[in-house]
Amino acid sequence: MKPGPRHDCAQDPPSAGARAVARRIRDKAGDYERYAFDEARSGALNIFFDLVQEFDAEEDFLHVCTLVPRELFGLDCALYLVTRDLDLRCARASGPGTLAPRRALADGVRVPDRPARGAGHLYFPIRANADHVQQLPFDPPGGVIGCLELFPAERLAEGDSLFWEKYANRIGFQMHNRIVQDANRRQLRFIRNLAKDIGHNVIVPNMYFKLFFNRLKRTIDQLGEVPGRHAAPSSESRREILALHQALHDQYDEISRHYEQTSLYLETLLRQSHFEKGRYVLERRPCHVPSQIIAPQLHQFLPRFRERGIAVAPCPELADDPAMTLSVDVGLIAQVFSNLFSNALKYTTPPPGDGPRAVACSARAVPGGLGRRGRRTGGRDAVEFRVFSTGEPLGEQDGARVFEAGYRVGDNLADGTGHGLFFVRQIVELHGGRTWHEAVPEGNVFHVLLPAGEPADGA
Repeated sequence: MKPGPRHDCAQDPPSAGARAVARRIRDKAGDYERYAFDEARSGALNIFFDLVQEFDAEEDFLHVCTLVPRELFGLDCALYLVTRDLDLRCARASGPGTLAPRRALADGVRVPDRPARGAGHLYFPIRANADHVQQLPFDPPGGVIGCLELFPAERLAEGDSLFWEKYANRIGFQMHNRIVQDANRRQLRFIRNLAKDIGHNVIVPNMYFKLFFNRLKRTIDQLGEVPGRHAAPSSESRREILALHQALHDQYDEISRHYEQTSLYLETLLRQSHFEKGRYVLERRPCHVPSQIIAPQLHQFLPRFRERGIAVAPCPELADDPAMTLSVDVGLIAQVFSNLFSNALKYTTPPPGDGPRAVACSARAVPGGLGRRGRRTGGRDAVEFRVFSTGEPLGEQDGARVFEAGYRVGDNLADGTGHGLFFVRQIVELHGGRTWHEAVPEGNVFHVLLPAGEPADGA
């Protein structure tokens, strides 16, 4: 037989995860060898597993759980579930003894945490997946979410207890997954409804603020006309009114800018399509990134940079460069730079060897900068944006992982959630770009590379 083409996948030394899985496979093989289940019992476990994958409805799942013992071993069976109120209810029973398990449980066998016998019945605890109990919408005592009852006990052969204990465990893992899936479906329905409520009760009312701002602007403008009509050109009252008018105008501009940014964030992050698709959905439009995104974001942070004695160098030389007009989701990319400036505000310190604290933003066109098939060159044209801040340069490991979800650097664990830069990476990659960190002698540079021109298919 002619050998096929060589593939270089999975040739690396096995990872810790792969070694752990291999070890568990060997452990399980040893377990089943010790169990020494006969063909009928091994087949019963396989049949159970096949059928619970085949039948999706809860009703059918409960039938499978209770009918496998009756059809294959002639044992009647009852299945009890722990409710959210931590009560026990009979969910399904097979055979003519339907009432017997209810009476037996009422006679003193409550949710058992180990196999138990009573009134000719055997009881086996049904346990949740111990590693994921916290995913359940309630806190089951001892991780027990139900009970399997088999009767009559005299039909069980010597040594059958171990097999039925393992059977109950299989039920528990499947039931656990179904409970979590059901909770997730309810949560998704809630999120979809919440998205509609947000649109109706948050986004739409927020639009009215623009109307109120416009009315306030007209009133301020009218105030500026008053001195010319009602006061002498050099009077003290005229100067006071003009000063008041200028102060109101400045305050209005500041509040209006904050409103525009807050509205942009609200309408972008709470976009209904995000909730419907379960992921960020881009709404692209042409945008001159330095002037329409970076400059407004930087303006929001300037007062706080000044308070901390941080000098800021923006990129004014790019103001008129048409190459900086990209097809982006304005709201999401605005938050990318907001996160980068927020990080700079938190972590900018004097450079090694002392000196002034500083933040700088720059950009450049990179022809072919977005490589194809893993290459970093020879691909799409791109624009690279850089946000530099002075301080101790990050180490190689921190720099490589700083964009990972939940990762926080060393002594800064109390200062953030580890989500900001992960969000930056998510949004940039969704645009077809990439991010990375660079340590330089004076501090740290965070790079954002975005595709130039129109988006590629699927980007």
